[in-house]
Amino acid sequence: MGEEFEYYSEEILKEMIDRFQRMMESGKSLFFDIDELSAIIDYYFENGSLESLKKAIRFSLEQYPGNYEFLLKKAQYYAMSDQPEKGLELLDDLGNIGDSDFYMTKGSILSQLEQYREAIEEFTHALNQNHDLTEVYSNIAFEYENLEQYDKALEYLSKVLELDPENDQTLSEIGLCYEMADRSKEAITFFNNFIDEYPYSKGAWFNLAISYNSSGNSEKAIEAYEFVLAIDEEYASAWFNIANIYFSKGNFEQAIIHYTESINKEDPDVISYYFLGEAYEQNEMLEDALKNYKHAISINTGFIEALIGLSRTYFKLGDLESAYENLIKATVIEEPMPLFWNLRAVRMHEQGYGQLARFLTNHLIKIHPDEAAYYVNQALLIVIEDDYADAIKIVSMGIDKMKKDNQKALLYYFKGLFQLLEGKEEEGIIDFEFAILLDKGEYNNPLLQSELSSFSNPALDKLLIRFDLLKDE
Repeated sequence: MGEEFEYYSEEILKEMIDRFQRMMESGKSLFFDIDELSAIIDYYFENGSLESLKKAIRFSLEQYPGNYEFLLKKAQYYAMSDQPEKGLELLDDLGNIGDSDFYMTKGSILSQLEQYREAIEEFTHALNQNHDLTEVYSNIAFEYENLEQYDKALEYLSKVLELDPENDQTLSEIGLCYEMADRSKEAITFFNNFIDEYPYSKGAWFNLAISYNSSGNSEKAIEAYEFVLAIDEEYASAWFNIANIYFSKGNFEQAIIHYTESINKEDPDVISYYFLGEAYEQNEMLEDALKNYKHAISINTGFIEALIGLSRTYFKLGDLESAYENLIKATVIEEPMPLFWNLRAVRMHEQGYGQLARFLTNHLIKIHPDEAAYYVNQALLIVIEDDYADAIKIVSMGIDKMKKDNQKALLYYFKGLFQLLEGKEEEGIIDFEFAILLDKGEYNNPLLQSELSSFSNPALDKLLIRFDLLKDE
């Protein structure tokens, strides 16, 4: 895909696209030869214009019925428009005439369908068809990554690197494979050896820094990032990552310097302003924190963390009205995982913002009275202070409000857990068993599993084994 696209000059291609679009708008039929239509289709592929792409392929097949190239592009369109089954069906009907694009298209569709081994087989066929080896090796490597066979992925990524040693994306994939395989020390060796041969490779230095940081050697990581900046001072991600390291070490002044540089080196994004705001907040430079949190929100009004940052900062400044106002703004933004609200509330409590955390959980219950998870959030906040009796009262109140069994089940699970933590084993087991009978599947709720991961009780273990929720060891 793309060969015909490159065959025409930019001016001629634009003229063809304009003529094709005018034809579509007018309904009049004009003549285009196969090469022109192929170039038009490739143009729409490159621009992601699915509706125009669909029209171009349909018109092409009307003008040249049964054309192999256009049918292959139709299969590629199906893959691009998230219809892989249709694409695979078309390819099976089309049959292969020994064309590498056929194998590459089929491999990509099989990958979409999560048939990774079959995808590898198709890509391997393309190796014998004079297809671009860099693309084929890369695709095979990605499929091995999907299969979590990182040694095989590294084998093929190394082949790509031999062909194209300046390919930074391949270096990043190699780093990712070592990271996923928990082999940071081997990654350090690999990138150091690569740098010996290619000392000015920004990608190698950057991934070496990531590997050092993953292995816990933050000083070496900063040193490697600084080599990146010595090669390219405009490399914003290196500035940002150095800032993250300084922030994690509590060196907020250096974090501020490096976050600011990362913002100056590229179009600022919401994350950069948020982290800069948090660095200022931690450094007690509260007016600067407000300024940067507001910058983040101006870019993305739905960024919950920045609103919470504003709330914390206003609270520190003694402006409780603004603190609560921003927390309320945060809670009306759609959040698909109530677990995140629990984590946020707990983090605020741990940071010394207990008053804000309590306001947050109370407000979540107020605006979501029929959402069991928010009662759990408030109860878990109370449990931090070992107040199991009040936590039980909160979930009991939630049980009275719920209408659906699965919602009640989650609350009964927690009621049972809190009773067990309080030492009331008999009552706890009864409520936990009742929760299982109400909705066994709700046992897998991430809120519950997060708490159970650090809790053990022999009586509860027996109950879970009886209901096949825990393997008997």
